[in-house]
Amino acid sequence: MQLCIHAQGIDLTEQLKLKASQKLDLALDRMEDDIVRVSVYLVDTNGPFLGGVDKACRIVVQIQHQDSLVLEDIDENVDVVLDRITDRLGVAASQRMDALAKIRSPGRR
Repeated sequence: MQLCIHAQGIDLTEQLKLKASQKLDLALDRMEDDIVRVSVYLVDTNGPFLGGVDKACRIVVQIQHQDSLVLEDIDENVDVVLDRITDRLGVAASQRMDALAKIRSPGRR
């Protein structure tokens, strides 16, 4: 799985990169063989000097022979938004894998 993390207006520290990588590995564990690329976009929409709910995160998971998973979220804290969006990504990935399992073995319930 190729991981690309892009940041605009947010300090992309090694600690933040590591946290994102670990959270994504956990969320996408069931799909790792089917994932081509994961792109994470972190943006401070108001810029670094204005506060508020302005830390946006968008994750695009490109999956072999399937539509991509795309999730977006926003919060005032980049750690909170990253935690929340990776939790949602884990649920979406599990639902996608369950649906694929049903398609691949239609006779089983």
